[in-house]
Amino acid sequence: MLGTMINVITAPGETIGNIIKEFNWKQALMPMALLMVLAALSGFILSDQIADLQWEQIEKSISNNSNIPEEQKEQILSSQYDRVYSKSGASAIFTYVSMAISWPIRIAFWALFAMLAANLFLGGGGTYGQVFTLTSFAYMPSVVEYIIKVPIQYITDNIMIYTGLGVLGIGEQGEFLNSFLAGIDLFAFWRVFLVAVGMGILYNKSTKTALIAMSALWIFGLVVFAGMGSFFAGLGG
Repeated sequence: MLGTMINVITAPGETIGNIIKEFNWKQALMPMALLMVLAALSGFILSDQIADLQWEQIEKSISNNSNIPEEQKEQILSSQYDRVYSKSGASAIFTYVSMAISWPIRIAFWALFAMLAANLFLGGGGTYGQVFTLTSFAYMPSVVEYIIKVPIQYITDNIMIYTGLGVLGIGEQGEFLNSFLAGIDLFAFWRVFLVAVGMGILYNKSTKTALIAMSALWIFGLVVFAGMGSFFAGLGG
């Protein structure tokens, strides 16, 4: 199984083809488990940096919120500071668990929408179990991302390390354009490409055709989530 996870990165076409041919949904559990462990581990390593980022966002949101009386802001900020920088076991465990379970959720939803898009634009053919399994393996670039970015984030004491258009720093954090560009990321596109390879095999289409469909879904998702993030950020302000 470890060899399969490595080969998805080094020889994606052949490996994903074998995953689909020898389909077993239980195979999806191994890459997901690896991602969950890495997420929890990175949360532990970068706990201070994550707390600093959370506090910066909370402080900005409350300070700029005109709906909160000035005399209450200091009290709220004090309580939020204690919560963010709390090192209690329950709080820490909740943070690590939430980071870990985000991966199965992300994979499950991406597989669902990828299958719906593929059925619409590529024709019928794939089952959700097959798409879910190949999507789990297609997220292996995120393992490489953890290996590369976490040490840099820890050494530089900066969690905002970009590997895409987010490096341009256009717009304020939380704004639509800033969030959208941050989503145009090398590792994200790598995942989309691997899903497209699998979809092309599963739906008997060329990788190029499948990549167009999956890229359109990806961009659409970025627009939706960037818009939602901008909307809720505006409510908080």
